[in-house]
Amino acid sequence: MKLDAAQTKLLRTAFKGRSRAELKKLFALVRSHEDRALLAAALPKKKAAPKRKGDPLVRELEQTLKPIMGPSIEKADMLIEHIAKKHRRKLGIEPKGLADAAKRLRASKFSDDQIRAGAQSLMAHLAKLYGDRETVV
Repeated sequence: MKLDAAQTKLLRTAFKGRSRAELKKLFALVRSHEDRALLAAALPKKKAAPKRKGDPLVRELEQTLKPIMGPSIEKADMLIEHIAKKHRRKLGIEPKGLADAAKRLRASKFSDDQIRAGAQSLMAHLAKLYGDRETVV
């Protein structure tokens, strides 16, 4: 099999400045491995897209409501019920999680501070109801 002029030129430019021994090692390497392995070793790795940072309010709500054992849907339901009761408003919101609850509460004209305070007062309310300390009457 003969190489045409374009292939010869390509090889000369690609291997310019290499010694004969280096070229022999390189050709042996190419013969002994599959194309996939050679390309994986030769080409740079693809950079993963940077992770989007989540909403800081949602992260804070997750941390605040962490002691509640249960799925985030239940935590979100409890938070919305508590905020609705606290502000004496009817909220017809059925969230799919804490992020959805925060988004819908913001849409219902609640500020981030009000939502944070609602989560903290919910935890205080639950601690008061189900705390481990016994009261004597």
